[in-house]
Amino acid sequence: MAKKKNKKVLNIVSIIIGIISLILMLVFSYAIYKLNMIPGKFLIPAYILIFIIYTGLLLTVFLPKVKSKIKVISIVVLVLFGVIFGFADKYIFTTLNFMDILDRDILQKERYDVYVLENSSYNKLEDLKGKKVGLYQSSNSEKAGSELKNKVNFEIIEYTDVEKMFESLNNDEINAIIISSSVKNLLDTELNDINVKIKSIYNFKISIEKNDIVKVVNVTNTPFNVYIAGGDGYGSIDYTFNTDVNMVATINPTTRKILLTSIPRDYYVNLVGQGPNAYDKLTHAGYYGIEESVKTVENLLDTDINYYVKINFSTIEGIVDAIGGVDVYSEYEFTASDGTYSYVKGYQHLDGKKALRFARERKSFATGDVQRVKNQQKVVEAMINKITSSTALISSYDRILDSVSENLDTNMPSKDISRLVKMQLNDMRGWTIESQNAVGTGQMGPTYTFPTLNLYTMLPDKDSVNSLKLKINEYLGK
Repeated sequence: MAKKKNKKVLNIVSIIIGIISLILMLVFSYAIYKLNMIPGKFLIPAYILIFIIYTGLLLTVFLPKVKSKIKVISIVVLVLFGVIFGFADKYIFTTLNFMDILDRDILQKERYDVYVLENSSYNKLEDLKGKKVGLYQSSNSEKAGSELKNKVNFEIIEYTDVEKMFESLNNDEINAIIISSSVKNLLDTELNDINVKIKSIYNFKISIEKNDIVKVVNVTNTPFNVYIAGGDGYGSIDYTFNTDVNMVATINPTTRKILLTSIPRDYYVNLVGQGPNAYDKLTHAGYYGIEESVKTVENLLDTDINYYVKINFSTIEGIVDAIGGVDVYSEYEFTASDGTYSYVKGYQHLDGKKALRFARERKSFATGDVQRVKNQQKVVEAMINKITSSTALISSYDRILDSVSENLDTNMPSKDISRLVKMQLNDMRGWTIESQNAVGTGQMGPTYTFPTLNLYTMLPDKDSVNSLKLKINEYLGK
């Protein structure tokens, strides 16, 4: 009697486990199909094998007359498969969620802060009621000022000269200032000789209209351009930022060749969206949104940018660490100007922080920003080589997704990303990577964004730019 009862319990348990395992397997099969990244030559045999295995296992657990020993073995195997498919489902749905994030219409934002002198008694926005607050005129400053005036009633004093505004604050002619993160960055870098110490007592974000631009092609058989915009900070990728990295990747999927074209951040170019006379540093195009940067680069190189990718410091550090570091070649032996890391001439293995510092360094080199863009290319090339020529794409897949999910923005449709991954997984062929960079002559003078300041810019060398255009067209098959 006890034996029959045990058999009955075993049958019930086996059926329950069989159903759960079957559900997990079906969810996995559907998710893999929806993801559309696994090549058919792998997927179809896998489906057939899974079907055969599960048919045999389910027959043994569903049929009551099967011997208990066989049933127990089938239960163990189904539990094992269930665990495997359960974890696989987690990773696949994480990927699908990541794709949804990439497809979302991210609203660009610009951060503004209200600053007062460091030794000021003002500690919150309400302290400025009835006071004089300086506002530097820029593309979104009027919107920023209006938003704050709805919270606290103060007098806005507008400035077109950012240096004059800081002097007024230092001389107590105004009580506070409202500036964007871009202007604060300018104070910390090119205007660091201004002797003013400030503290933020309030910050807020202004939404910027996003007129997304994309020129869709079949990425598996048609050459295309991707503009890589590297921001000069950490944190949310939704913010507008200076573009320290300005690189165009011309990708030919049929020849498996990639051309990396770098443009110095200080290149003196026309900001197309601001008018025919709006000449400025390329990095300042980022103040007006990623679309302005794309249009400006298109105009300079006389080529279409099909897609863009926005990244920042967090992105680079995260990806490099996720894939276990990269091997980067340095043309020089040097120590970073901030004293953090030293680099030898030749190849060295770098983690995320060291790779980022390597890509940012310019003061250690006689050619300054020209060498920096070369080093940026070397880091990008090392990352591409690591991901495409080893098992890093598979073994580090979840870590890569975790590292970029909040630190990457692109207008490349997720279906095109899936196609590229599927193409790479299909044969794991390596890519040939070539680099080129623009050069020019340094000069000092005003810019469109900061017309009252005497800033360093680089006047483009026409022969250099023409050479870049020819090489890009060669890769595009024109």
